[in-house]
Amino acid sequence: MALASKRVGVLSREIKLGDRVLLYQDARRKWIAKVEPGRFHTHRGYFELAELVGKEYGGSIRTSMGQNLAVFRPRALDVVESFDRPTQILYPKDIGYALFQLGIGNGNRVLEVGTGSGALTSALARGIAPDGQVFTYEMRPEFLRAAKANVDKAGFGSLVTFHNKDPTEGFDETGVDAVVVDLGDPWRMVKAAYGALVGGGLLAGFTPTINQLEKLAVALREGGFMILEAVELLMREFKTEAGKVRPETRMIGHTAYVTIARKLLPTAEA
Repeated sequence: MALASKRVGVLSREIKLGDRVLLYQDARRKWIAKVEPGRFHTHRGYFELAELVGKEYGGSIRTSMGQNLAVFRPRALDVVESFDRPTQILYPKDIGYALFQLGIGNGNRVLEVGTGSGALTSALARGIAPDGQVFTYEMRPEFLRAAKANVDKAGFGSLVTFHNKDPTEGFDETGVDAVVVDLGDPWRMVKAAYGALVGGGLLAGFTPTINQLEKLAVALREGGFMILEAVELLMREFKTEAGKVRPETRMIGHTAYVTIARKLLPTAEA
């Protein structure tokens, strides 16, 4: 991905050697592949990956058994869906909303607590690229190893600093623009987050239950934060066949409560 080398500009429409591509048969059968010498195999035949060089994104390639695969430039979501996942990851609806509310952009410095599989880490890195930095903390070394591999796969390794430690007593970094907490007990991070954030800096916390949300809200208000909002996002897909357009029977309901808060500086004494 172009962001890995911090290049700024229009992305090439042509596929080059070393690019990662999304090979798409249908919603259930899609793969991420690196364009390099060698064969790519599917249940419906194979093809030589080098044949993709010079083709335009949005085109297709035919396998040895006549199966057409569409070839796209992978989105961040496509790459994340291909991750090795030793932990449950946040849903895109929650990640995207939190990033929008945090307002992060190029050059920002962001702290993350709970690296997990690196899905949120990668989304944060994309948001602050090409000149910012993400500092992520994870207690479990096996999770951190998987997350590093996943973030490198997404092309954001140079934008992320990984810490294998417990930051509840404080972060190694200060003066950051945002803190994102994805832990079972996020209220334990409020004091450390306050110390690390700039004045007016933002915090996003993800909690699966009402009880956890309540504890986080109490800790934030007592810890010098103004809570901007706590929301739950629901998503329902639709069938789109002509003459049969209707909501799907199943939907993605509750996944997490997203809490957004902002650091207040102490009021000066008269």
